[in-house]
Amino acid sequence: MVIEIEVRGVKVYYKSVRALDGVSLSVRNGEVLSIIGPNGAGKSTLLRVINGVLKPHVGTVLIDKTSLHDLRPRDVARKVGYVPQRLRATGMLTVYDFVMTGRRPHVSFAPTKEDEEKVYEALKVVRLSDLADRALEELSGGELQRAVIARALAGEPEVVLLDEPTSNLDLKYQLEVLSLVRSLSNRGLIVIMALHDLTQAYRASDKILLLNSGKVVAVGDPDEVLRPDLISKVYGVPVIIIKEHKIIVPLF
Repeated sequence: MVIEIEVRGVKVYYKSVRALDGVSLSVRNGEVLSIIGPNGAGKSTLLRVINGVLKPHVGTVLIDKTSLHDLRPRDVARKVGYVPQRLRATGMLTVYDFVMTGRRPHVSFAPTKEDEEKVYEALKVVRLSDLADRALEELSGGELQRAVIARALAGEPEVVLLDEPTSNLDLKYQLEVLSLVRSLSNRGLIVIMALHDLTQAYRASDKILLLNSGKVVAVGDPDEVLRPDLISKVYGVPVIIIKEHKIIVPLF
C-alpha cells in the first residue's frame, strides 16, 4: 500500500516575516526526507505544519489526499508521530510509562492489553526492552532519544517527524539514531527529519529539501541538491564534496 504525504504551496507568516514561502514537497512510505538549511531557514516551522500544530496561512498538507487540517487532532496524532529536538527528563517516570503516553490517541479510558503490546513492540524496535523499568532520568542521551522515538512509534503513525534527532549526542549515539531512522523507513514509514549536519543528511536520506529564508532552494535526490554551488550560496561557505564517501567538507 502506497502512502504519501504532500505539502502544497505552504506559506507561514510570523508578523511581517515569511517563515515559509510557498513550500511544496512529497514523500512516500519507505522514504527518508531530510530538511536542511541555515538557522532561521524554516525547518522546525515546516515540521510543525506537517505535525498539524501550526496551520499555514496559505497552502495545505495532504496525507493520502486528505487535508491534515480537515482531521481532528486525535486523528492527526494517529497518523503523525513527532520527536522533538529537546526533552528534559525529570522525575521518576519509567521508560515504559513514558512510551505509553504515545498511545493516548488510541486510549479511550485505560490502557488495554493491546496498548501494552504496542508499547513493548515500540521498545523492541528501538532496542530498549531491557530498560523498560528504568527511570527516564537515568538514561544516557542516546537511550533517551531512542525512548522518545519509541513514544512516537507507540502511536502507530504512518509518518514520523524528527527535529534535529542527532543534536547534543556524541558520535556513537548519532550513528545509532541515524541507523534507527533508516530502519523505520525500511518498515514502511515515511520519515521526515530536520538536520544541521550535511554529511549526515547526505548519508541518511532518500530525498533532501534545502531551505533558505523560508523558500525552497532545491528538493530531490541528495546528489542533485547537495552541490557545492548551492551549499556555498545558501550557507556562505565554500565546500568540497567527496561523493564516493558521501562527505561534505567546508573550506576554511
